[in-house]
Amino acid sequence: MKYGLLPRGMWQVFQKPFRRQLCLITQEAPQAMMKKARITYRSILLDIPDFDKDDRFLVNILSAAMLAAVYLNLREKPELSAITEYYHKSMTENTVMKLFLKQSDSYSEKAQARLARQAAASRTRGNPYSWEFRYEPGTDRNSYSCYFDTCGIWHLFQALGIPEITPAMCAYDYDMAELGGSVFTRQNTLAGGGPCCDCHYQKKA
Repeated sequence: MKYGLLPRGMWQVFQKPFRRQLCLITQEAPQAMMKKARITYRSILLDIPDFDKDDRFLVNILSAAMLAAVYLNLREKPELSAITEYYHKSMTENTVMKLFLKQSDSYSEKAQARLARQAAASRTRGNPYSWEFRYEPGTDRNSYSCYFDTCGIWHLFQALGIPEITPAMCAYDYDMAELGGSVFTRQNTLAGGGPCCDCHYQKKA
């Protein structure tokens, strides 16, 4: 993957909260740690094939690459609970992320149609770092489900030899749903050995 505008922008937007929250997982100097992490981030992206222009999951894989870059540079690896808290606070502290989630509407007729198209398109892609999923409408427009048969984050973290931190990012699905005005439920994840990641969304009253 080219280190283009979006990967650079992703780093610029999130590197400050990622740096501020480092105290949760390490006593190493934050500035030096993030300098090393940025080099690793670029290196990770070089091994990822370019995403299609209309692939909605590019930001997800960039976020995963940022977390992986920090984790790989830690001299002492923290517990999963600490990494989960670190990622949660690094992402939710960011104003851009909060505004994006609060303004997004995934329940409109247009949004539902777009999800259905994206699900169909995902089945035709061969990029293992992206996601293949199925969309299923709910009983009304205020609910829907997505079933993910592959996960780019799970693939990336396995390739990097750090599959143990995948649940830290899985847990953030609940945070994103909360910020976006949804109730999120799930029974299985690929990282947990399930047949798929079943994601169910219900709009808050």
